[in-house]
This record gives sequence, C-alpha cells and structure tokens, in this order.
Amino acid sequence: MELHCPECGLPIPASEIAPSAGLAVCRSCDQSFGIEACKTALPFAQRPQAMPTHPPKGVQVEESMDGFRISVTTRSALAWFLVPFMCIWSGGSLGGIYGTQIYKGEFSLFQSIFGIPFLFGTLLFGSIAMMALCGKFILEVRGDELRHRVGFLGLYWTRRRRWLDYDHAEIIESTSRSRRGGYQVQYQVLLKGKEQEYECGSGVSRERLAWVAKYLNGRIARGL
Repeated sequence: MELHCPECGLPIPASEIAPSAGLAVCRSCDQSFGIEACKTALPFAQRPQAMPTHPPKGVQVEESMDGFRISVTTRSALAWFLVPFMCIWSGGSLGGIYGTQIYKGEFSLFQSIFGIPFLFGTLLFGSIAMMALCGKFILEVRGDELRHRVGFLGLYWTRRRRWLDYDHAEIIESTSRSRRGGYQVQYQVLLKGKEQEYECGSGVSRERLAWVAKYLNGRIARGL
C-alpha cells in the first residue's frame, strides 16, 4: 500500500517509513506522521492545491498570461569567506605565474603550463564565490516550455524541459561528508512525472525551496 503525506499529499517512499515506531516522514514537509494517518491521506492529485502567498525574502514571482517566472537568490554568508579567499589565492597564484611573465616581457612555456590548473581552479571557485555573492536560480515557464537558469550578473547556464511532463514537485536532500569530518546537507526541488524527473535549485535554502515547491504544485494543479 502506498502511503501519502497527510499535509501535502505527496507519496512517502519506503525508506522514510519506520514500521516499528509506527511513523513515516515526509521530506517535503519535514514532518513525521502516524502510518495509519498516511494510509488514509488524500493523494496530491486528488486534492485542490492552494497557491502560496507572501514568498520568503529572496524569492520573487512574476506571472503572465502564458506562464510565470520565479527568481531565487543564491546569496550566502559564505561569500564573506570565498570572495577574500579568491582575491588572495587567485591574485597570488596567477599573478606569480603569469603576472611575472607579463612584467618581464618574457614567455615561459613550462611556467604557463604549470599555471593551467590554477587558472581552471580560479574559474571554478570564482564562479562558486560569485554565486554566493550575487547568484540567482530562475525557473521560467512559457506555454509548455520550462527554462531553468543559473548564473550571476546576466551570465546564465540554461536548460530546457517540457513543463507538462511533470505532475508534482517535492524537496529532496543529499548529505555529503566534509574534509573536516562533518556533514553537509544540500536541498533541491525535484520535479517528478510518470517518465521524467528533474532536479534544480542546488545552493538555495530549504525555506525558499519549500515555498517554490508549493508554488509549482499549485501551478501544476491549475494546469499551468
């Protein structure tokens, strides 16, 4: 028997069910419920979906006749560490490797090749720092086209999907072990359909993603 969350109506996977305790956990709502209540809960597809109001700080919604656009900031306090680190690390490494060549007017093939990993590292960590400083995660639907964009200062990486392929949205989490021995938890919005799944929203706080998931479910229930 499939169990559903009494709060949101989404299915609860077997991995989140503890029969010995008589409880099941909905990761989208971040709540636990009695198994009996989950057995009789109305599934998502059979219940009316109310559109959420008052988006949290950092979330903006624009609606139009043929769709909508959700913009979510990826700004993080981590930028206070990443930006100075990148200035010092990149300035020191790239300045020492390439800057000295430019200053002396001499080209060193060995030194230039040696600096390539530092150059790629600067691009990678620099992008992460900029996402923490002024990045955005955007979901835009126009008709049947879903556009997912991630970037900063007008520079965006874009992926396109078919909006009608999905019938609900939920929150998923992944845990990774840090070098210091602790654990880091990342949240994402998972769009699910009968044959398609799509993850988006990495690097965004759970509070913001939870509101986005509820908004998407409301739009799906309304047919757009």
